[in-house]
Amino acid sequence: MTHSPASEKGSRPRALVTGASSGIGAAFAKRLARDGYQVTIVARSRARLEEIAEAARASGGAAEVLVADLTSGAALAGVAGVVATAPPDLLVNNAGFGTVGAFAELDPAREEEEIRLNVIALMRLTRAALPGMLARGAGAIVNVSSIGAFQPGPFNATYSATKAWVNSFTEAISEELRGSGVHVQALCPGFTRTEFQQRAGIDTANFPSFIWMSPEAVVDASLAALRRREVVCVPGAGNRITTSLTGIVPRSVVRRVSGVVGRRFKPALSGHT
Repeated sequence: MTHSPASEKGSRPRALVTGASSGIGAAFAKRLARDGYQVTIVARSRARLEEIAEAARASGGAAEVLVADLTSGAALAGVAGVVATAPPDLLVNNAGFGTVGAFAELDPAREEEEIRLNVIALMRLTRAALPGMLARGAGAIVNVSSIGAFQPGPFNATYSATKAWVNSFTEAISEELRGSGVHVQALCPGFTRTEFQQRAGIDTANFPSFIWMSPEAVVDASLAALRRREVVCVPGAGNRITTSLTGIVPRSVVRRVSGVVGRRFKPALSGHT
């Protein structure tokens, strides 16, 4: 993993992972604990966080729980304060969710909440971590994005837009940090076997098994790319081909194809809010 002053002193390097109660966040927490990090895991569910922390400790790692709903301004300010006071060696901004459906039919309050979590919380925690990382000349931030960032997402409009923001923000910050010893990454997984699809109301039955990755494989790819100082990490050969094509195919075609794919989600939308 990334080199850190903590490892030089013989103590555990520290990591903070948001959205750590399941999926990619939980996989990051367990892997980092096994790698010797003191991991702080953040999510809304104390019970689930305690399960992840116990699993991390059982593997010889060290983990502590921080319960917070990052869509709440007060809770976000509290976590940002923790990060600013003791900036971790590695920050993983994983918390996020998606909504699926025709935008005109979705709950606007829920769409705004999605932006607060996927964009505002990520920005605030990145801002909280950077001064301390820059002061010591070391540190890393992984901002979990999506292959959805590379094209508009009809029937998934707000989610794809938030992830496009994450990519642009991360790439911009990476240039500001050039030569500082601090590194940032936009991690852009494709279909990953987590609870994300269920929570978004996505029917996954129409999608072939070969397109899916495990959360653990996504984390492996992210950490390997971070060692190589890659700013944008797209795990999986198929996902890399897909994202490369979106850069050369006319945007009108990209929009149309995205719309066709988005419509395949619609059977799952009955009653979705």
